[in-house]
Amino acid sequence: MSVQPVAAEPPERTPRVNREEGRPLHAQIRDILHRQILELPLHPGSSLPTEEELQKQFGVSRSVVRQALSGLADLGLIRRQRGRGSVVAATPVLRRHVQRAGGLDEQVAAHGQRLRTHVLTVEPASPPEAAVEALNTTNTWKIERIRYLEKLPVAFMRTWVPRDLFPHFTTELLENASLLGLMREHGYHPAGGPRQVQAVAADPDLAQKLNTNNREPLLLLQGVTRDALGHGLEWFNVWHSPNTVFDVDAQVTSQPAPVSEEHIRRLRTLTQQLESELAALDNSSR
Repeated sequence: MSVQPVAAEPPERTPRVNREEGRPLHAQIRDILHRQILELPLHPGSSLPTEEELQKQFGVSRSVVRQALSGLADLGLIRRQRGRGSVVAATPVLRRHVQRAGGLDEQVAAHGQRLRTHVLTVEPASPPEAAVEALNTTNTWKIERIRYLEKLPVAFMRTWVPRDLFPHFTTELLENASLLGLMREHGYHPAGGPRQVQAVAADPDLAQKLNTNNREPLLLLQGVTRDALGHGLEWFNVWHSPNTVFDVDAQVTSQPAPVSEEHIRRLRTLTQQLESELAALDNSSR
């Protein structure tokens, strides 16, 4: 099956680099191509323009174009094939069950994928007011992590954890580790807690961490995890990249059928008959 190259956009709609922005040109081109891959959408196997075509489109050197393409390849978004140029790779999708607390590694493994965790910070910090109420303490760790699906960043996590319960947490301990798993190892068994999901726009910091565009819609999962005794173990915000699917097992609530006056009258008559027969039996047994 032949693969058709991606059609060029009309000149008035062709994205351009901004030489006054201050950001490297290769990063701007990488982000433009990234956005096109996500938004068109380009199917896996679709050819990108050649290096020469990209040079002409953006008015840059071949080395800049190659840096941009290398950035996309590092993210797993394209494959660079000898003789074929660059083609769009299948973008990995993160699937998780919104009603499940923890176990994200297991959920991902069920789809034949693997998550990697990189810890950005583990530091003592005062939590937000909502976290103080949930954890019943102001003595907390603030933990920031990025989770990668293959090479693609799919979630940025900011978590507050009571230091009195987990004084031993360090960056090295949490790197590529399950936070809830570490809690279990130290005698605290997460049971769950309320969660909520909402759509938010990426600010510049989130866009950089998740390698997406500013104002890109993200899914924010926020909540608290408690143990079986109700002790707050973590309060968290998790921002998910656009290639995240939340699976929900929805159940239809059964509604009781309306009861007619005739049905009520029959039940009352039957009740009276039963009471009468029970009274007769009671008298005969004396």
